[in-house]
Amino acid sequence: MKLNRAIVITALVASAGLAGCQSASKALGMAKITPDEFKVVTKAPLVVPPDYALRPPAPGEPRPAELEPDSASRASALARAQATERSDGEKVLVAKAGANNADPLVRYVVDDEFGDVAHKEKSFADTVMFWKKDKAPTASADPSTAPVVDAAAEEERIKTLTGGKSVVIKREKSGWVKLPGL
Repeated sequence: MKLNRAIVITALVASAGLAGCQSASKALGMAKITPDEFKVVTKAPLVVPPDYALRPPAPGEPRPAELEPDSASRASALARAQATERSDGEKVLVAKAGANNADPLVRYVVDDEFGDVAHKEKSFADTVMFWKKDKAPTASADPSTAPVVDAAAEEERIKTLTGGKSVVIKREKSGWVKLPGL
């Protein structure tokens, strides 16, 4: 009788623990699976080809009228890149309209007028915490580019810092409860 209770309690605890696990929820069918909205594409309409001698496509090949998402995004990016190359007439039109003399802070002005977005200045705490603008140097895997350390000079520097004595690090005994940060 006690063994049955132990098995039932263990099974309940294990199922409660696994219910929070995302992979277990998917495996048991409890998770909702939604389609990826970026992979959804519209299908080309069905039309009768004007040439009835047209051969059907091979199995597994994409339909010729359909665009794949990769090629559609690539075509969109190429169209933007080509739009940056303006003709002489377009350049003259933009210059006459005064678009080259536009205020670079116009977004801030518009946001302030409508009050939708508030732009904050960099605070003192941000300046103190993020004072380095570049990345910290990382250790190189190549030993030929690593900085060379003079052992005698380093030993002398450590002796001046420690006074020639050995360094001992001890924890203070504060009791059986230690709160984080204290």
